[in-house]
Amino acid sequence: MNKKTVLIGFGAVALGTLVFGIVVLFGGHREPVDPRLTGEQMALAQIRDVHYLFYTPASHADLAAARPDLISQGNEHEFARAAQDPATFRIMDHERQFDALLLAGDTTTYQPLIHDLAEAKDFVLVWLDNSTLVFRRRGSRAWSESDLYSTANQFQGQNRARFLAGAATRLIGLRQLDMAKRALDQAQPLGGNVPEYWTAQALYDGEVAHWTDAIAALDHALRIDSDFTPALTTKAEILYGARRYDEALAISDKVVAEHPDDPTMLFFHATISHQAHAYDREIAALKHLIELADAQGDSTTGYRIYLGQAYAETGDAANSLTQFKMALVSPDISPEQRKFVNDCIARIGVRTGMQ
Repeated sequence: MNKKTVLIGFGAVALGTLVFGIVVLFGGHREPVDPRLTGEQMALAQIRDVHYLFYTPASHADLAAARPDLISQGNEHEFARAAQDPATFRIMDHERQFDALLLAGDTTTYQPLIHDLAEAKDFVLVWLDNSTLVFRRRGSRAWSESDLYSTANQFQGQNRARFLAGAATRLIGLRQLDMAKRALDQAQPLGGNVPEYWTAQALYDGEVAHWTDAIAALDHALRIDSDFTPALTTKAEILYGARRYDEALAISDKVVAEHPDDPTMLFFHATISHQAHAYDREIAALKHLIELADAQGDSTTGYRIYLGQAYAETGDAANSLTQFKMALVSPDISPEQRKFVNDCIARIGVRTGMQ
Protein backbone atom coordinates (compact mmCIF):
# COMPACT_ATOMS: atom_id res chain seq x y z
CA MET A 1 0.00 0.00 0.00
CA ASN A 2 1.44 3.37 -0.93
CA LYS A 3 1.42 6.54 1.09
CA LYS A 4 -1.33 8.20 -0.90
CA THR A 5 -3.72 5.28 -0.54
CA VAL A 6 -3.57 5.36 3.24
CA LEU A 7 -4.81 8.90 3.69
CA ILE A 8 -7.55 9.09 1.11
CA GLY A 9 -9.86 7.07 3.32
CA PHE A 10 -9.81 9.79 5.97
CA GLY A 11 -11.55 12.45 3.93
CA ALA A 12 -8.38 14.41 3.28
CA VAL A 13 -7.62 16.03 -0.05
CA ALA A 14 -6.29 13.63 -2.67
CA LEU A 15 -3.01 15.15 -3.74
CA GLY A 16 -2.99 13.67 -7.21
CA THR A 17 -5.89 15.90 -8.26
CA LEU A 18 -4.90 19.00 -6.33
CA VAL A 19 -3.54 21.02 -9.18
CA PHE A 20 -6.45 20.36 -11.49
CA GLY A 21 -8.99 21.99 -9.25
CA ILE A 22 -7.10 24.83 -7.74
CA VAL A 23 -9.07 27.99 -6.98
CA VAL A 24 -8.54 30.88 -9.38
CA LEU A 25 -7.16 33.78 -7.36
CA PHE A 26 -6.79 37.43 -8.22
CA GLY A 27 -4.02 39.93 -7.90
CA GLY A 28 -1.36 41.90 -9.71
CA HIS A 29 -1.35 45.16 -11.62
CA ARG A 30 -3.84 44.26 -14.33
CA GLU A 31 -7.31 45.68 -15.02
CA PRO A 32 -9.32 46.03 -11.80
CA VAL A 33 -11.10 42.84 -10.90
CA ASP A 34 -14.89 42.93 -11.10
CA PRO A 35 -16.22 42.38 -7.53
CA ARG A 36 -18.57 39.71 -8.82
CA LEU A 37 -15.51 37.56 -9.50
CA THR A 38 -14.15 37.75 -5.97
CA GLY A 39 -17.28 36.63 -4.11
CA GLU A 40 -20.24 34.33 -4.59
CA GLN A 41 -22.98 36.88 -5.25
CA MET A 42 -23.93 35.31 -8.58
CA ALA A 43 -24.29 31.84 -7.10
CA LEU A 44 -26.20 33.11 -4.07
CA ALA A 45 -28.78 34.62 -6.41
CA GLN A 46 -29.56 31.06 -7.50
CA ILE A 47 -30.54 29.92 -4.00
CA ARG A 48 -32.75 32.76 -2.78
CA ASP A 49 -35.65 30.38 -2.14
CA VAL A 50 -33.54 27.66 -0.48
CA HIS A 51 -34.23 26.74 3.14
CA TYR A 52 -31.93 23.73 3.60
CA LEU A 53 -28.49 24.07 2.03
CA PHE A 54 -25.44 21.85 1.92
CA TYR A 55 -22.33 23.97 1.38
CA THR A 56 -18.57 23.71 1.45
CA PRO A 57 -16.77 25.79 4.10
CA ALA A 58 -15.26 28.10 1.45
CA SER A 59 -18.70 29.70 1.17
CA HIS A 60 -18.90 30.63 4.85
CA ALA A 61 -18.09 34.35 4.60
CA ASP A 62 -20.48 35.10 1.73
CA LEU A 63 -23.27 33.05 3.25
CA ALA A 64 -22.78 34.67 6.65
CA ALA A 65 -23.23 38.08 5.05
CA ALA A 66 -26.16 37.22 2.75
CA ARG A 67 -27.95 34.23 4.32
CA PRO A 68 -26.93 33.73 7.96
CA ASP A 69 -30.01 31.55 8.41
CA LEU A 70 -28.40 28.92 6.20
CA ILE A 71 -25.12 29.07 8.14
CA SER A 72 -26.92 28.42 11.43
CA GLN A 73 -28.31 25.12 10.11
CA GLY A 74 -24.97 23.58 9.16
CA ASN A 75 -22.02 21.96 10.87
CA GLU A 76 -19.17 22.91 8.59
CA HIS A 77 -16.83 20.18 9.83
CA GLU A 78 -19.49 17.59 8.99
CA PHE A 79 -20.09 19.23 5.63
CA ALA A 80 -16.38 19.21 4.76
CA ARG A 81 -16.17 15.52 5.64
CA ALA A 82 -19.32 14.69 3.69
CA ALA A 83 -17.96 16.45 0.59
CA GLN A 84 -15.14 13.90 0.61
CA ASP A 85 -17.29 10.95 1.74
CA PRO A 86 -20.51 10.58 -0.29
CA ALA A 87 -21.88 7.93 2.09
CA THR A 88 -21.84 10.52 4.86
CA PHE A 89 -23.51 13.05 2.57
CA ARG A 90 -26.28 10.55 1.78
CA ILE A 91 -27.00 10.00 5.46
CA MET A 92 -27.14 13.76 6.02
CA ASP A 93 -29.38 14.30 3.00
CA HIS A 94 -31.75 11.56 4.13
CA GLU A 95 -32.10 13.34 7.47
CA ARG A 96 -32.27 16.93 6.21
CA GLN A 97 -33.48 16.76 2.59
CA PHE A 98 -31.27 19.52 1.24
CA ASP A 99 -32.87 21.83 -1.29
CA ALA A 100 -29.54 22.64 -2.90
CA LEU A 101 -25.77 22.23 -2.74
CA LEU A 102 -23.36 25.16 -2.99
CA LEU A 103 -19.87 23.91 -3.78
CA ALA A 104 -17.06 26.47 -3.76
CA GLY A 105 -13.30 26.55 -3.50
CA ASP A 106 -10.81 23.93 -4.63
CA THR A 107 -12.75 21.28 -6.55
CA THR A 108 -10.63 18.49 -5.05
CA THR A 109 -12.25 19.20 -1.69
CA TYR A 110 -15.56 17.97 -3.07
CA GLN A 111 -14.53 15.79 -6.04
CA PRO A 112 -15.90 12.53 -4.54
CA LEU A 113 -19.28 14.19 -3.99
CA ILE A 114 -19.39 15.43 -7.60
CA HIS A 115 -18.81 11.89 -8.81
CA ASP A 116 -21.55 10.56 -6.54
CA LEU A 117 -24.03 13.19 -7.75
CA ALA A 118 -23.25 12.32 -11.36
CA GLU A 119 -23.99 8.65 -10.72
CA ALA A 120 -27.09 9.11 -8.57
CA LYS A 121 -28.64 11.80 -10.80
CA ASP A 122 -30.92 12.99 -7.99
CA PHE A 123 -29.39 16.47 -8.10
CA VAL A 124 -28.71 18.45 -11.25
CA LEU A 125 -26.20 21.20 -11.91
CA VAL A 126 -28.10 24.48 -12.20
CA TRP A 127 -25.27 27.02 -11.96
CA LEU A 128 -21.57 27.22 -12.76
CA ASP A 129 -19.36 30.28 -12.59
CA ASN A 130 -15.70 31.09 -11.99
CA SER A 131 -15.67 29.84 -8.38
CA THR A 132 -18.87 27.90 -7.59
CA LEU A 133 -21.21 25.10 -8.57
CA VAL A 134 -24.85 24.92 -7.52
CA PHE A 135 -26.86 21.70 -7.63
CA ARG A 136 -30.59 21.40 -7.00
CA ARG A 137 -32.90 18.42 -6.86
CA ARG A 138 -33.87 16.59 -10.00
CA GLY A 139 -36.61 18.39 -11.86
CA SER A 140 -34.86 21.75 -11.75
CA ARG A 141 -33.72 23.32 -15.00
CA ALA A 142 -30.23 22.03 -15.76
CA TRP A 143 -27.35 24.36 -16.48
CA SER A 144 -26.07 24.29 -20.08
CA GLU A 145 -23.04 25.56 -21.93
CA SER A 146 -25.10 28.40 -23.38
CA ASP A 147 -25.63 29.63 -19.81
CA LEU A 148 -21.86 29.90 -19.42
CA TYR A 149 -21.58 32.34 -22.29
CA SER A 150 -24.66 34.28 -21.23
CA THR A 151 -22.91 34.94 -17.93
CA ALA A 152 -19.53 35.54 -19.56
CA ASN A 153 -21.11 38.26 -21.70
CA GLN A 154 -21.66 40.30 -18.55
CA PHE A 155 -17.88 40.82 -18.34
CA GLN A 156 -15.45 42.66 -20.59
CA GLY A 157 -11.74 42.50 -21.27
CA GLN A 158 -9.56 40.77 -18.72
CA ASN A 159 -12.51 40.16 -16.42
CA ARG A 160 -14.14 38.07 -19.12
CA ALA A 161 -10.90 36.07 -19.43
CA ARG A 162 -10.80 35.63 -15.64
CA PHE A 163 -14.40 34.45 -15.54
CA LEU A 164 -13.89 31.94 -18.35
CA ALA A 165 -10.62 30.69 -16.85
CA GLY A 166 -12.31 30.10 -13.50
CA ALA A 167 -15.25 28.40 -15.18
CA ALA A 168 -12.84 26.16 -17.08
CA THR A 169 -11.36 24.93 -13.79
CA ARG A 170 -14.89 24.00 -12.61
CA LEU A 171 -15.50 22.18 -15.87
CA ILE A 172 -12.22 20.30 -15.55
CA GLY A 173 -13.35 19.23 -12.08
CA LEU A 174 -16.60 17.99 -13.63
CA ARG A 175 -14.58 16.11 -16.28
CA GLN A 176 -16.15 18.23 -19.02
CA LEU A 177 -12.86 18.67 -20.84
CA ASP A 178 -14.27 19.59 -24.26
CA MET A 179 -16.39 22.30 -22.68
CA ALA A 180 -13.40 23.52 -20.68
CA LYS A 181 -11.30 23.74 -23.85
CA ARG A 182 -13.96 25.83 -25.57
CA ALA A 183 -14.09 28.19 -22.59
CA LEU A 184 -10.32 28.57 -22.67
CA ASP A 185 -10.39 29.22 -26.41
CA GLN A 186 -12.89 32.02 -25.76
CA ALA A 187 -10.65 33.45 -23.03
CA GLN A 188 -7.44 33.29 -25.04
CA PRO A 189 -7.75 36.56 -27.05
CA LEU A 190 -8.22 38.49 -23.79
CA GLY A 191 -5.95 36.45 -21.55
CA GLY A 192 -2.46 37.34 -22.70
CA ASN A 193 -1.69 39.32 -19.55
CA VAL A 194 -3.94 37.34 -17.21
CA PRO A 195 -2.11 34.70 -15.13
CA GLU A 196 -5.46 33.11 -14.23
CA TYR A 197 -5.93 32.27 -17.91
CA TRP A 198 -2.47 30.77 -18.35
CA THR A 199 -2.83 28.72 -15.18
CA ALA A 200 -6.21 27.37 -16.27
CA GLN A 201 -4.71 26.52 -19.66
CA ALA A 202 -1.96 24.61 -17.87
CA LEU A 203 -4.55 22.71 -15.83
CA TYR A 204 -6.20 21.62 -19.06
CA ASP A 205 -2.88 20.71 -20.69
CA GLY A 206 -2.04 18.63 -17.64
CA GLU A 207 -5.34 16.78 -17.86
CA VAL A 208 -4.60 15.77 -21.46
CA ALA A 209 -0.95 14.97 -20.64
CA HIS A 210 0.56 17.81 -22.69
CA TRP A 211 3.21 18.41 -20.06
CA THR A 212 5.55 20.60 -22.11
CA ASP A 213 2.68 22.89 -23.02
CA ALA A 214 1.56 22.98 -19.39
CA ILE A 215 4.99 24.06 -18.15
CA ALA A 216 5.22 26.70 -20.87
CA ALA A 217 1.82 28.11 -19.88
CA LEU A 218 2.83 28.23 -16.22
CA ASP A 219 6.10 29.94 -17.01
CA HIS A 220 4.08 32.54 -18.93
CA ALA A 221 1.80 33.05 -15.91
CA LEU A 222 4.81 33.44 -13.62
CA ARG A 223 6.43 35.98 -15.93
CA ILE A 224 3.30 38.08 -15.44
CA ASP A 225 3.20 37.52 -11.66
CA SER A 226 6.10 35.64 -10.12
CA ASP A 227 4.18 35.14 -6.86
CA PHE A 228 0.94 33.82 -8.38
CA THR A 229 0.15 30.94 -6.04
CA PRO A 230 -2.01 28.80 -8.37
CA ALA A 231 0.70 28.83 -11.03
CA LEU A 232 3.41 28.01 -8.50
CA THR A 233 1.43 25.11 -7.03
CA THR A 234 0.47 23.77 -10.43
CA LYS A 235 4.07 23.86 -11.62
CA ALA A 236 5.21 22.07 -8.47
CA GLU A 237 2.63 19.34 -9.06
CA ILE A 238 3.69 18.86 -12.67
CA LEU A 239 7.35 18.65 -11.64
CA TYR A 240 6.31 16.17 -8.94
CA GLY A 241 4.52 14.07 -11.56
CA ALA A 242 7.69 14.15 -13.67
CA ARG A 243 9.68 12.94 -10.63
CA ARG A 244 11.69 16.16 -10.54
CA TYR A 245 11.22 16.23 -6.79
CA ASP A 246 13.96 18.67 -5.81
CA GLU A 247 12.64 21.29 -8.24
CA ALA A 248 9.09 20.71 -7.01
CA LEU A 249 10.23 21.05 -3.41
CA ALA A 250 11.95 24.38 -4.07
CA ILE A 251 8.65 25.79 -5.35
CA SER A 252 6.65 24.17 -2.57
CA ASP A 253 8.94 25.77 0.04
CA LYS A 254 7.98 29.18 -1.35
CA VAL A 255 4.25 28.39 -1.42
CA VAL A 256 4.18 27.08 2.16
CA ALA A 257 6.09 30.12 3.38
CA GLU A 258 3.27 32.26 1.97
CA HIS A 259 0.47 29.94 3.17
CA PRO A 260 1.78 28.35 6.38
CA ASP A 261 -1.65 27.31 7.71
CA ASP A 262 -3.28 26.03 4.53
CA PRO A 263 -3.91 22.27 4.98
CA THR A 264 -3.96 21.53 1.25
CA MET A 265 -0.67 23.31 0.66
CA LEU A 266 0.89 21.65 3.71
CA PHE A 267 -0.17 18.17 2.64
CA PHE A 268 1.17 18.80 -0.85
CA HIS A 269 4.45 19.96 0.72
CA ALA A 270 4.66 16.87 2.93
CA THR A 271 4.15 14.55 -0.03
CA ILE A 272 6.78 16.28 -2.17
CA SER A 273 9.19 16.34 0.79
CA HIS A 274 8.76 12.58 1.26
CA GLN A 275 9.67 11.85 -2.35
CA ALA A 276 12.61 14.26 -2.18
CA HIS A 277 13.80 12.46 1.01
CA ALA A 278 13.51 15.77 2.86
CA TYR A 279 12.05 14.02 5.88
CA ASP A 280 12.68 16.89 8.29
CA ARG A 281 10.40 19.11 6.19
CA GLU A 282 7.85 16.34 5.80
CA ILE A 283 7.75 15.79 9.57
CA ALA A 284 7.38 19.52 10.25
CA ALA A 285 4.50 19.82 7.76
CA LEU A 286 2.67 16.79 9.15
CA LYS A 287 3.05 17.92 12.75
CA HIS A 288 1.56 21.29 11.82
CA LEU A 289 -1.28 19.57 9.96
CA ILE A 290 -2.05 17.61 13.12
CA GLU A 291 -2.05 20.82 15.17
CA LEU A 292 -4.44 22.48 12.72
CA ALA A 293 -6.74 19.45 12.60
CA ASP A 294 -6.82 19.18 16.38
CA ALA A 295 -7.73 22.85 16.67
CA GLN A 296 -10.64 22.35 14.26
CA GLY A 297 -11.82 19.12 15.83
CA ASP A 298 -10.99 17.18 12.65
CA SER A 299 -9.52 13.72 12.30
CA THR A 300 -5.75 13.38 12.61
CA THR A 301 -5.61 9.66 11.90
CA GLY A 302 -4.29 9.85 8.36
CA TYR A 303 -1.71 12.46 9.20
CA ARG A 304 -0.44 10.34 12.10
CA ILE A 305 -0.02 7.35 9.80
CA TYR A 306 2.01 9.52 7.44
CA LEU A 307 4.03 10.91 10.33
CA GLY A 308 4.76 7.42 11.60
CA GLN A 309 6.12 6.52 8.18
CA ALA A 310 8.22 9.68 8.00
CA TYR A 311 9.80 8.99 11.39
CA ALA A 312 10.48 5.41 10.29
CA GLU A 313 12.37 6.70 7.25
CA THR A 314 14.68 8.64 9.56
CA GLY A 315 15.28 5.61 11.77
CA ASP A 316 13.35 7.10 14.70
CA ALA A 317 11.51 3.95 15.75
CA ALA A 318 10.22 5.35 19.04
CA ASN A 319 8.42 8.33 17.54
CA SER A 320 7.23 6.20 14.65
CA LEU A 321 5.62 3.70 17.01
CA THR A 322 4.04 6.50 19.03
CA GLN A 323 2.28 7.90 15.96
CA PHE A 324 1.17 4.50 14.71
CA LYS A 325 -0.27 3.58 18.10
CA MET A 326 -2.14 6.87 18.31
CA ALA A 327 -3.63 6.14 14.90
CA LEU A 328 -4.72 2.67 16.02
CA VAL A 329 -6.87 4.04 18.84
CA SER A 330 -8.61 6.57 16.58
CA PRO A 331 -12.31 5.78 16.21
CA ASP A 332 -12.33 6.56 12.48
CA ILE A 333 -9.51 4.25 11.39
CA SER A 334 -10.67 1.88 8.65
CA PRO A 335 -9.94 -1.88 8.54
CA GLU A 336 -7.55 -1.36 5.63
CA GLN A 337 -5.67 1.36 7.44
CA ARG A 338 -5.58 -0.65 10.67
CA LYS A 339 -3.97 -3.56 8.84
CA PHE A 340 -1.45 -1.24 7.23
CA VAL A 341 -0.46 0.27 10.60
CA ASN A 342 -0.18 -3.13 12.26
CA ASP A 343 2.08 -4.29 9.42
CA CYS A 344 4.28 -1.21 9.92
CA ILE A 345 4.53 -1.85 13.65
CA ALA A 346 5.45 -5.48 13.00
CA ARG A 347 8.23 -4.46 10.60
CA ILE A 348 9.64 -2.05 13.15
CA GLY A 349 9.56 -4.85 15.72
CA VAL A 350 11.47 -7.22 13.45
CA ARG A 351 14.07 -4.55 12.69
CA THR A 352 14.54 -3.06 16.17
CA GLY A 353 12.89 -5.38 18.68
CA MET A 354 10.68 -2.48 19.78
CA GLN A 355 6.88 -2.84 20.03
